[in-house]
Amino acid sequence: MPYDSGMLAAVCREINETATSRVDKIYQTGREEIILILRGQHGTKRLLINAGSSYPRMCFITEQKENPETPPNFCMMLRKHIGGAVFNGIKQLGSERAAKLSFTSRDELGYTCERALIVEIMNKYSNIILTDITDKSYSWGGKIIGAVKIVDISTSRLRQILPGMKYEAPPRQNKKDILTVTREEFYESARQSLDMLARDFLIKNYTGISPLLARELAYIASGGNVDALLSECKADVLWQQFSDVIDIIRGIKEPTPCVICDSHKRPLEFSFRNIGQYGAEYEVKEFSSPSLAVEYFYSERARVDDAAQRGRELHKIMNNAYRRVERKLEALAEDASRSAEGEKYKRWADAITAAIHTLERGMTEAELVDYSSDDCPVIKVPLDARLSPSQNAQRYYKLYTKCKTARVMIAEQTEKAKAELHYIESVIDAISRAESDADIAELRRELEAGGYIKSAQSTRDLKHKKANRESDAFARYETTNGYVVLCGKNNMQNDLLTLKTASRDDYWFHVKNAAGSHVILVRGGREEPPEVDFTDAAMIAAYNSSLSGGESVAVDYTLVKNIRKPPGSRPGFVTYKTNWTAYVTPDPEHVRAMRRR
Repeated sequence: MPYDSGMLAAVCREINETATSRVDKIYQTGREEIILILRGQHGTKRLLINAGSSYPRMCFITEQKENPETPPNFCMMLRKHIGGAVFNGIKQLGSERAAKLSFTSRDELGYTCERALIVEIMNKYSNIILTDITDKSYSWGGKIIGAVKIVDISTSRLRQILPGMKYEAPPRQNKKDILTVTREEFYESARQSLDMLARDFLIKNYTGISPLLARELAYIASGGNVDALLSECKADVLWQQFSDVIDIIRGIKEPTPCVICDSHKRPLEFSFRNIGQYGAEYEVKEFSSPSLAVEYFYSERARVDDAAQRGRELHKIMNNAYRRVERKLEALAEDASRSAEGEKYKRWADAITAAIHTLERGMTEAELVDYSSDDCPVIKVPLDARLSPSQNAQRYYKLYTKCKTARVMIAEQTEKAKAELHYIESVIDAISRAESDADIAELRRELEAGGYIKSAQSTRDLKHKKANRESDAFARYETTNGYVVLCGKNNMQNDLLTLKTASRDDYWFHVKNAAGSHVILVRGGREEPPEVDFTDAAMIAAYNSSLSGGESVAVDYTLVKNIRKPPGSRPGFVTYKTNWTAYVTPDPEHVRAMRRR
């Protein structure tokens, strides 16, 4: 997952296209993540800068992120110094993974001043640093005003990042700058390292080369071996590929951003150039801009990781509940097997009654004719010696009645257990697709109401605390022809959406025989939607389900007026008889493009 020098260079080139834009708004959507809203002649752009240790990156994004009600101190500092400022452009620090965004602003007295945001994308050492570059006597970065991560002497003895200090570039590694390497120097270094793996040679000797890129260059130069030695590579091919990387970083050649996905369409890697080392079993998705590639990759990875992190506790609770219901079904199946012996008890009782005049108290067994069978076989019937023949018959009749009643009760309990199992599956699916802490909180309320977890508040408090039941809570999409599509995020929202919010003539969608969200294609008094809009809505339903990674997913759809909710059924459970079925393959990129909220 390399956000390497080449990718940063490609993103910087894209960001520079918005130079002269004005900083309209600034948000801090995470502890180490900010978003700058740039408004200019190219329209409005959202520039995301993340300095977290897990997913550090910088790119334009299309999705809207949830903003905290109270902005953190660093966000307030940015609003003070660069809010409303003119964005002058961005410059990369050589071939390092660091770049400077320059702004023209005004200070408290109204004088023009120059500010800069230094973005360092270096895994756990990533940072966002606000500096004053008005005084040209300072170095490349200027004087530090603040940073999203303050680094003092107790954290690092080599390099401190504190307000008032002079910004110093990250310490150079013992590597050559890729932008200054000549062909002769490259060949000479290679000749001295012929017994090294080609990928190790590139990583250890030159800045800006990620492991993925090093493997790719070795793969091409050796004819298909990522572990090839330098002696096995064609020197001219290796240099050509190496110089192509230099040209992309310098802006001479255009990048070709892509994301590599596995057979389940899960993103594995991304790059600023085509990657061929993974072979035909992997898909290489090409993008028109580096920001789209970066956003796609990290949004897909973060969607799974964040949901798992936020919902880990609920996942554990519901998985335990799932196993409990499975054990209950196994026990009910054993009980059903035992209750099937009821017919045997009835045959024994009938045989005793038919031959009661031949039996006496004290007998332990009798060979009697079974008149319930066509061939009237002779069967051995166990008898209780302490009971009379009539009492033995009554005992077996009672056992038969008990088994008969048990079969009815077991069938009812089995249906209830299967319904609960289906409900738990739907909750687990909703947890895996939760997008925010608000979604997790609403799922928690649902499970508290269902008795799966203990409420942290009293019942009285919960009754007086109104849940978020406005339509704004639903995920909102817009189809190709502008039809609104609403999607529930959990079972309580599914009920609210289908039974309260949707109109009778709206269309209802749900993945067939699997857990998923209720999806409503809103007609809003308009004519019958075109076929492409039905396909869009079906794709949204398939994407927001447990079968989101499948192909040719069956999605049922019908008019809302055909939906019924059985009395006493669990949240999210509905029935329908009249419906159509569409088969679609979820396209995550297309679904995200339709997302509006």
